[in-house]
Amino acid sequence: MKVEIITLHNVKNYGSVLQTYVTQQVLKELGYDSEVIDYYREDLIEKNILQNRLNSSSIFSKNIITRMIGRIFIKKDIKNQSKKFNKFISQYLKITPKSYYSNEELKEDLPKADIYCTGSDQVWNGEWNNGIEKAFFLDFVPDDMPKIAYSASFGRKELKEFEEKEMNTDEFSEKEVTRLLNRYKMISVREKSGLDILNKIGYKNAENVLDPTLMYNREQWKKFAKETKYANKKYILVYQLNTYNPIFDQYIKNLSKKKKLPVFRLSSTSYQFIKYGKLIYCPEVEEFISYFLNAEYIVTDSFHATAFAINLNKKFACIFPKKFSERLNSILQITGLESKNVTETKSIEAIDEEIDYERVNSIIEKERKKSFEFLKKELGACYDKK
Repeated sequence: MKVEIITLHNVKNYGSVLQTYVTQQVLKELGYDSEVIDYYREDLIEKNILQNRLNSSSIFSKNIITRMIGRIFIKKDIKNQSKKFNKFISQYLKITPKSYYSNEELKEDLPKADIYCTGSDQVWNGEWNNGIEKAFFLDFVPDDMPKIAYSASFGRKELKEFEEKEMNTDEFSEKEVTRLLNRYKMISVREKSGLDILNKIGYKNAENVLDPTLMYNREQWKKFAKETKYANKKYILVYQLNTYNPIFDQYIKNLSKKKKLPVFRLSSTSYQFIKYGKLIYCPEVEEFISYFLNAEYIVTDSFHATAFAINLNKKFACIFPKKFSERLNSILQITGLESKNVTETKSIEAIDEEIDYERVNSIIEKERKKSFEFLKKELGACYDKK
């Protein structure tokens, strides 16, 4: 049996490619052949990336000089990110031979499969996706073909006003969203808040499951990781996606000074060299895991980095970003680690608070088994002709 997956596998982000990889591995364990649809949002098409990043950057969009400087940095980043992430994708992921650039193109040349799956990550976050992407709702799949969603995310507690307005247009009304979701045999979402959103728009039979990266345990990630030259060095690892946050910046400075440890700043964007710490620029995806495994402390505003810190049993602090923080709140709530959400620069002690990882690991293992069984149930429901 073949499963076609549509997800955010090509956004040049470590968490995105790793969740896609594990999704395929779990499906393989369940006895399914899977393929990721090589689908590109409009802003991820290569010719559009440079301009979109310049326009969205708070640093480089200020004036003509900063835009010129930005072009240099962003062109370098696009080249290096493409090299590293494309290498990983070609080595670890099974992708459709054809690339698709619109929902209509998918309708015209549908990849053949027995089951179609909306994968994980922020596939249903209209703001993150620059509008509602019908393809991520499997709109291109005929009504009579089986559809499921595994660990999909809205990325927030509730739909933004502009999304609700868009849903009320003739093209994409709330009724239309409900119709699309009701075509799914079963749905699972990554956050509990996703269940609330689904209930609000009329879909009642969804389940809350783990992010795919948490379906691998610590030992599996250790086998996957590729050792770096800093494996025997003590350091504070920083993974910061939202680069303007004074609380975050001051916190790592205070922590580094108190612990007398260097800061290693992991990033696929070169302009982070201006930030505090030593920039570890665009490492291989396998090395990304190794940096987490060997860190003394981890400070992050990223959902997947938080998930890895917990899964790898590290001391960590999570500083919520202004947007889409519900994702981080959800994983901290599941594991009972809400105290790791740092809100003040003085809260250095929070990172040293003892974590009962025996208890946390037990929770994750229980959720892992539940998630595995629900995915098995989702796939099995596709054989039900009712």
